[in-house]
Amino acid sequence: MNAPVFQPGGSASRGLKAFVHRTLVLRLLFGGIGVAALFGATALLTRYDVIGEDAVTHAINGVERLRTAVQVNLQVPGTTLELAIQRSLDGITQPSIVSRHGQFVFERYYEADGSILAQRVMATGAQPPQLDAFVKQSPTRFPTGDDPWKQTVDIGGRPHIHVALAIPDRQGGTAVYGEGLYALSDAAIDDAWRAAFETAAYVVLIVLSTSLLLYPVILVLTRRLASFSERVLAANLEIVQVLGSAIAQRDSDTDAHNYRVTLYAVQLAEAAGLDADAMRALIKGSFLHDVGKIGIRDRILHKPGRLDAEEFSVMQGHVEHGLQIIRRSEWLADAADVVGSHHEKFDGSGYPRRLQGEAIPMAARIFAICDVFDALTSRRPYKEPFSFEQSMQILERGSGGHFDPVLVGLFAGLAKDLHARYGGREDPGLHKALNQFVLRYFSGGLDTLMY
Repeated sequence: MNAPVFQPGGSASRGLKAFVHRTLVLRLLFGGIGVAALFGATALLTRYDVIGEDAVTHAINGVERLRTAVQVNLQVPGTTLELAIQRSLDGITQPSIVSRHGQFVFERYYEADGSILAQRVMATGAQPPQLDAFVKQSPTRFPTGDDPWKQTVDIGGRPHIHVALAIPDRQGGTAVYGEGLYALSDAAIDDAWRAAFETAAYVVLIVLSTSLLLYPVILVLTRRLASFSERVLAANLEIVQVLGSAIAQRDSDTDAHNYRVTLYAVQLAEAAGLDADAMRALIKGSFLHDVGKIGIRDRILHKPGRLDAEEFSVMQGHVEHGLQIIRRSEWLADAADVVGSHHEKFDGSGYPRRLQGEAIPMAARIFAICDVFDALTSRRPYKEPFSFEQSMQILERGSGGHFDPVLVGLFAGLAKDLHARYGGREDPGLHKALNQFVLRYFSGGLDTLMY
């Protein structure tokens, strides 16, 4: 048998080839875009932070200019600090700081206790309507140490740097606090976004280049995994066939019965609409349906005559023996429906659990029909084969009793062709015929390996 690859997944499984050629590529692409967006945003914020540091420097320089003007105004008799600051602000006819990065459009000064001394909104004509609202509603953040406080805020869709700093007196204490709003220029905004996009583009280029280098390596490793899986599954399937054949021969039969009944069962199951997972379980269960007979004593298993009640009770134990054997293997666990229920009857008169109707697993109901049909149409040491017509009459008489009537009806439409192709055969061609179905459902290569 060619080396097929088992698809271990359930309905949530995905094709490994599709994963490597599509999902992995998309993940690398979107992952690269995500990383690029992160680095781009970081570059943008870093650029704004640099501009903020520049704004703080300008604010400190502006405070020094203001301090000089205040000292001059304080020399006028009767001038308070509040009045001196306001006069100094009013006396500045141009924005206090203008640079390529932007300019201050708002200034406010506070007493050490937080009460307002003076403020100024620059009439540059560039302020958005939301500026007045921000000035009135923005919380005042007084720095607790020597380091100025700053944050980037959006006002009217335009970034501004909000700055606050402590202005010390000659003794080193806090004389007043200053607050300002620095509007970024168009050039500064363009520079910041350009830096962000350039960084993002570099990251995308790096990610894509790395992915192009790694993708062939991933593909080679995946193909090696597929090849390894093929060999492992081929060994598993060979063990199933060898074990099934050994039991069949011990039961005075040939392994051809396992192949024929599996071929019948698979094609009836396809007509019944079983999914791929159920088909794989059915194939394994069909080969191993009588594996429990390994635990039945020869004098009972090979008795030429009819079994008495006690002997028949012992023979029924082969079902539980079979279940105990396959439960030791996780890979064979899904064969339990056929192994454990293929002697149940639709009317509830079967064994070991006397299941009835649809309580019997679908795979077991399918297998029961095919097992009996092959037994009827095959030569056995104790009988000659029945004709196709006689065999179908027996199945139809058992419809609703032994067998699921719906499945009997489906099988009736397939049986003549199936019997013509496989009935009574014991040649190696059966192996080849079954292998086509094994490849379809257990499949081979990267194309259908699941993860």
